[in-house]
Amino acid sequence: MFGVMPERVILDSAQMNPGSELGQLKRMFELAPGFAALLEGDDHRFVMANAAFGDLVGRRELVGRTLAEALPELASQEFTALLDAAAISGGALVEPKMSMRVIRSGDMAEELFVSIVFQPLTSVAGKPADVFVQGHEVTGDQRNETIRAAHNKVLELAIGDSPLERTLGELIGIVEATSSTGVLGSILLLDQDGKHLRHGAAPSLPPEYMAAIDGAEIGPVAGSCGTAAYRGEPVFVTDIATDPLWAVYKAVALPHGLQSCWSTPIMTRGGQVLGTFAMYHHEPREPTVRDLTLVDLVTQTAALVIDRERAQIALRNVGAVV
Repeated sequence: MFGVMPERVILDSAQMNPGSELGQLKRMFELAPGFAALLEGDDHRFVMANAAFGDLVGRRELVGRTLAEALPELASQEFTALLDAAAISGGALVEPKMSMRVIRSGDMAEELFVSIVFQPLTSVAGKPADVFVQGHEVTGDQRNETIRAAHNKVLELAIGDSPLERTLGELIGIVEATSSTGVLGSILLLDQDGKHLRHGAAPSLPPEYMAAIDGAEIGPVAGSCGTAAYRGEPVFVTDIATDPLWAVYKAVALPHGLQSCWSTPIMTRGGQVLGTFAMYHHEPREPTVRDLTLVDLVTQTAALVIDRERAQIALRNVGAVV
């Protein structure tokens, strides 16, 4: 499946018959829902890898290649260190929530979390054992746990009357901390005049860029955020360099390496625009289903936080007049 099998694991046609015991074992290995692979020698050469392992690392050629050849990004990570430790010690190692950074597509490494077992097999005297690796991905569980904790913190800050920028910054942090693609978030607030966007929070974007767009006027061709606020609907720009909505603003964004921007209006239940939430990337990208799920969480929570802040300001103003 992933390449030519080494001599030691080639089976003849009788052995590979689906009805034979070995054939059934191979089929079970291939169809197992969890990922599994067998690596041998000092350089950890792949002897076997099932389809789930291929899905985990991005469907690359594995069998017959060393770990460094097949998955060079793992060479200096904990995965390799644990392989070495298991092979030398001869004892199984279990990691219920291990971080891995792999390049599934393109050039960008994606952070995954796996529950994994490194099981050494019987070794020849003086040589490290082969290691059977098996487990399953728990990235979704880890990220959901992070999101729940961060969301609770945001609500605590809002109730505790923390400065709006800090509260919104923590909200953006939910997205940035759980992103596997290096997303950078920002929240802009619609000015009282209903025509301009003001800085709300952008903990990771360049301050020079945020200063340049602070006070930008909304309109039908006003980048992602200005257009989203004007239309009252999401605007997904996958390539800032070529999209006509960014014709005037790309000279500000591109020097900072910002190449895509998806913006969603933050709105009250009554449909009033309060601001925008934007997700930037350093390469042209389209949003995924998971991205859109996070957008819903952020915009709904931000609407509550911003609306509460404005209501409190209004009450203070009324008290000052009285």
